[in-house]
Amino acid sequence: MYFFGVLLALAAGIFFGIIGPMTKFSYNAGATVEQAIFFRFIIASLIVLPLVPFQKNLIRNYYKNFKNFIIISIGSILLTSGLLISFTLIDVSLAVLIFCLYPVYVLLFSIFIDKEKIRLVIKLLFLTTFIGLIFVLGPSLNIPNIYGILCAFIASLGSATMIITNQKISKKKIPPIQINIFVNFINCIFFYLILSLFFSLTVFVKLNIFILILLPSISYSIALLSQFFAIPKIGQSNTALFLYLEPVVGVLGAYYLLREKLELYQIIGALVVIISLLLASIINNKIKNVVS
Repeated sequence: MYFFGVLLALAAGIFFGIIGPMTKFSYNAGATVEQAIFFRFIIASLIVLPLVPFQKNLIRNYYKNFKNFIIISIGSILLTSGLLISFTLIDVSLAVLIFCLYPVYVLLFSIFIDKEKIRLVIKLLFLTTFIGLIFVLGPSLNIPNIYGILCAFIASLGSATMIITNQKISKKKIPPIQINIFVNFINCIFFYLILSLFFSLTVFVKLNIFILILLPSISYSIALLSQFFAIPKIGQSNTALFLYLEPVVGVLGAYYLLREKLELYQIIGALVVIISLLLASIINNKIKNVVS
């Protein structure tokens, strides 16, 4: 069960990671931020729509846990809007670095709020992973836009909110599919209203642009669902740790897809991140086997 949870968390990190380069590729082809946001949640909603009739106690679960479902949806809204806007204001590497602070927030929440017992070696691996992450991203030292930094920070808080709230919901034995359905439908409605009222949203695009938007949208659906399934199996802090693969995959994707230059120190950083993740997985697995 734990090993399967690790695989799901790794899948979430990988698919979240390839979203950035593919989205940037669609921007270069002529897609807009508004279209990327709108089609992301439209496609995600359509993917989970056929599953709605097969969900037991769907309405009752939403009614009894409405507050938590709204909170996790707000987290998703902050994540999506904050991150995509920050990309237009500051360097992508700097935005991703700020955004990827969210596992630290989750860890702090787990320690001080949930009183979760996390071994020192895992805490050290968090630190080692984050150090490797700094080398991977190699943020620009140019004077940043304060609003871009704020947007990336908001996105980071949104991601942490989603992970923490999903942990609370999963403890009530609510299936991850039902969480996914609620988040996608709420986001779809919210962003359609906002983009239609305050922005020039155009839903009719050329076929090639639509395909380019479709790929990161499907990746988002797979990543989000994998994350929701992973949290109840391995916990919020461990899931957050494995999601550190996201920026590593993003940088590698930018190198191969967008032809961005990859420095030697970035390759070293990527190896540090991957090795730290593998060690965390092995140590956690041994601890769980001893306890059981």
